[in-house]
Amino acid sequence: MTLEDAADDASLVTELALRSPYPILPTPDEIERLEFQHSVVSQILGGRFLPAIGHFDIHTRLKILDCGSGSGTWASEIGFALPESTVTGFDIFDVPAKFKPANVDFVVADANDHPMPFADSTYDIIHSRFLFLGITNWLRYILELKRLVKPNTGEIHMIETTAPPLLVGDDDTSLLRELVDTSLGQANISIVVASKLGDYCRAAGLTVTHEKMYPFAYGDWPEDPEQSRIGGLMLSCTMEGVEKITRRFCETKGYDSKPYMAQLGAYLDQKRKPAGEIWYVVAKKMD
Repeated sequence: MTLEDAADDASLVTELALRSPYPILPTPDEIERLEFQHSVVSQILGGRFLPAIGHFDIHTRLKILDCGSGSGTWASEIGFALPESTVTGFDIFDVPAKFKPANVDFVVADANDHPMPFADSTYDIIHSRFLFLGITNWLRYILELKRLVKPNTGEIHMIETTAPPLLVGDDDTSLLRELVDTSLGQANISIVVASKLGDYCRAAGLTVTHEKMYPFAYGDWPEDPEQSRIGGLMLSCTMEGVEKITRRFCETKGYDSKPYMAQLGAYLDQKRKPAGEIWYVVAKKMD
């Protein structure tokens, strides 16, 4: 799909999405992939909402901000679970949530635009997940979240993941590595932010109250049946996303995508036992 083809779908693709550094356009099939990804990641984390908090009282009244809502699944689900709370989600496109409760609203906004269109010290919970392909300055972004969260009682929940590295000197993936490194470098995007989330939060003057790493496999190579099952699901979801990113980068540069797509199989070859990490950090703004 070309950028022009995607732009014809006015229900999803906005001008903001087209100029964003985020490399995957919000087409209907991408929204489906994000919904699938949410389900798989929830299994890795052991919860669909915020595992560090656990159980919510249904009568809890919170103001919740969901950054980079994607398919809108997370915001909608927590909205259903907490009907007396208010949830605001935003993304660089019109979030097409299939089932949205009345207490959930979505707006179009860019996490890289500062200030973001939200009031100071407003939110009890800020949720930020898998934005590593879209944020160009992480410290600035976290400082903005610090502005938005309520002091002392509010919490910022950040969840990011890693991907298997494209190794220097690996002839089987050399073209792919050059394409990805060049494209992400030009967009000022770092894909190794996950393990640094806590450090960024501390540098922003936040107090980190929870920091945990969840390892997982990309594929069914683990001997443990449950890890193998989840790894197979994660591989399927990730491979589709990587294919879209590769095509988008090739389109942007005017390259023939075939030789680059041919190296994707080697990148996540099960003989290499590809693995990743999900980092989950909770931080607070203390007076």
